[in-house]
Amino acid sequence: MSVQWPLLLFSVLLGTSSGMLVYLGIHEARGRRATASFMIALTALVLLGVGGIASTFHLGHPERALHIMGNMGSGLSRELIGVGVTAVVTLAYAVCVRMSYASAAKGLGFCAIVVGAVLPVIAGSSFMMAARPTWDSATLPLMYLGGGLGLGFTLAAAIACAKGAEAAERAFAAKLALAGAAAAAVTALIWVAWVALAPYPDASRSIMRLAAGDLAALFWIGAVALGVVAPCVLCWMARRADAKRMLAYVSGAFVCLLAGSVALRVIMYAVATSVQQLIY
Repeated sequence: MSVQWPLLLFSVLLGTSSGMLVYLGIHEARGRRATASFMIALTALVLLGVGGIASTFHLGHPERALHIMGNMGSGLSRELIGVGVTAVVTLAYAVCVRMSYASAAKGLGFCAIVVGAVLPVIAGSSFMMAARPTWDSATLPLMYLGGGLGLGFTLAAAIACAKGAEAAERAFAAKLALAGAAAAAVTALIWVAWVALAPYPDASRSIMRLAAGDLAALFWIGAVALGVVAPCVLCWMARRADAKRMLAYVSGAFVCLLAGSVALRVIMYAVATSVQQLIY
């Protein structure tokens, strides 16, 4: 299956935005608002908007996105609703932070955790279909969730660090970044394991394509080295680093996770061959 770049971009930006919301919500739940919380929320909102716009180009004509509302039971409709709800929560949180409405911001912080965790799952679930065995598993939305947490936590930690977060907050942000990188790594490997175990085995979607076939370079360098190993190592190093070095480490981890997420999604499309007997 050819790579659907608009949807790929949408899923990566959506995941990053969602992870940033969870990051903000965790800080609100602790009773210690994150440094640069307004900027982090605004960045999340922009990423969500850009991703949503990109997704409409998958339809050939962006104006066709309006027709999605005609079938509210479809995966695309659920994504659209999820993006809309998330955008409202993000905007409301940013306004409350800007206007210093502490109680309202804290309440919206809990909402941010919920929508930030649910939206990537909705996006990943829309790909699940029996005719494509490597997609027909809960491991796919789980991978979307884990990747989003890694991307969002590292980017939010970088923004907070760049805006002068104090040592205690930097230490906690580094722990969150490491947890996000670990979540991205574990969920990516779980989905790869599903590729190996998926029913209706075929050479086109074999794990050997990843391990030693035509997808090996993309898998080992892009998905594993950049998407799994490097972010975890960099976030581990950030735990005890000063402000300047922590900024470099978590920023590097975000860039690596971004490259790894793109590589993993390209692989996802490459192994998404269909099972003809389920179609005809």
